[in-house]
Parts: sequence; C-alpha cells; structure tokens
Amino acid sequence: MTDNDDTATRHGLGAQLWGAVKDALIDEDPIVAARRAKLQGGKAPAEPPAAPARDVSPEAMSPMASALMAQVLSKATAYTALTEKLQPLEAIVLDERTRYQAAYALIKSSRSVDQVVQAIAMQHVPALEAEAAGFAAQLEDRQRQEIGARSQELQSLTTGIDAAAQQAARLREDTEARIRDIEQGVARDRERQAQLTREIDAKRHELAGVQRQFEAAAKAVAQALAAAKATVLRHLG
Repeated sequence: MTDNDDTATRHGLGAQLWGAVKDALIDEDPIVAARRAKLQGGKAPAEPPAAPARDVSPEAMSPMASALMAQVLSKATAYTALTEKLQPLEAIVLDERTRYQAAYALIKSSRSVDQVVQAIAMQHVPALEAEAAGFAAQLEDRQRQEIGARSQELQSLTTGIDAAAQQAARLREDTEARIRDIEQGVARDRERQAQLTREIDAKRHELAGVQRQFEAAAKAVAQALAAAKATVLRHLG
C-alpha cells in the first residue's frame, strides 16, 4: 500500500456507525448471559483465559469501535502499510515482537519507524478527532430530530398543566370566597330572623295586653250601662 496525501472523499461515520451503535447496544452483557443460563438450569459460559497484552484487533472490538477504527485507518499511511503486513502474520507468528519485526522488514526499505509513529500521531489521531467531531454533529442532529419534538410537546404539556393548575386554584379561591359571602349572608339573615321572631313575640304580647285591657274596659262599661238602665227603670218606670 502506498501513502496518499490527498484527502479521500468519505461519508464519515454516517449510517454505518449508527448501525454499529445499535449493534453495540443490543450485544448481551456476559454477566447477563451467565445469569440467564443459570436461571435456565444450564451452566454459565466459562470465562476465557486472560490473553497477554497486545494491540486490540478489530475482532476484539465492539461493532462501533471496529467501524470507527476502519474509518480512521481508511487513509493510506506508513502505519497502514505496516498493519497490512501484520495481518497475514497473526496466525503464523504468535510472538508479537517477532511479528512486528517481520512485518516491518517487509516495508523498511520505504518506511522508517519514525514515519510509522508520525503517521499514527499526525494522520490517524487527527482523523479520529475529525470523526469524533462529525459524530458529535450527527448526534446533535439526531437529538434535534428525535428529542426536539418530544421536548416541545413536553414543554407544551408542562405549560398547559401549570396553567390549568393555576386556573383551578383561582376557581377554588373564587368558589371559597363565594361560599364565605353566602355563609356571611346566611348568618346575617339568621340574626334578622331571630330579631324579627323576638319582635313578633313582643308585639303579640303587647297586643294581647291591649286586648285584655279593652275587654275589661268594655265589660266595665257594659256593667255601668246595665246599672244605669236599672236605675232609670227603677226611678222612672
């Protein structure tokens, strides 16, 4: 593979990386798988023995990391020239140091170790940073599409709920004030009712006294008239 300084036309992470995100999210956690196997009466899968420290291969990465690595290494550099020679040796040369030395021997006529290291630092790392920035932009766009409408609806509902609660509070206050006014009016009417009852009783008692006085006076006058009549008849009749 030869170096190419021209920037290749790429689509960025795009749909393939979002697909990798989805795949990574649905990958089952080994602990969850073990628990499920135990509940089903089976044996939990044995954990693989720890492997010696080495470069993380695409096979050992998550789908998302593998897609990102492929994108970052898509440009031909001194480092990708080395990795092209490394890949066929992985199944043959088990010792990592020997494998790297063998792979580098195939490219050292046109690539120096400094060039390989600089390719990682000056080309692939910036490519990763560019992909990270592009991913952040896509993530922001997804947030606007998938969260924005829901956020607006949530805000509208929240505003409506607050307004309804305030309206209910005002109606409750108005109703309570109206009830207080009615109760105060009833209390005033009851006081007037009691006063009128007392006044009626007093007037009835007063009129009954006047009636008794009149009846007594009428009886006295009748008696006086009867006596006068008898006197007249006795003396003149």
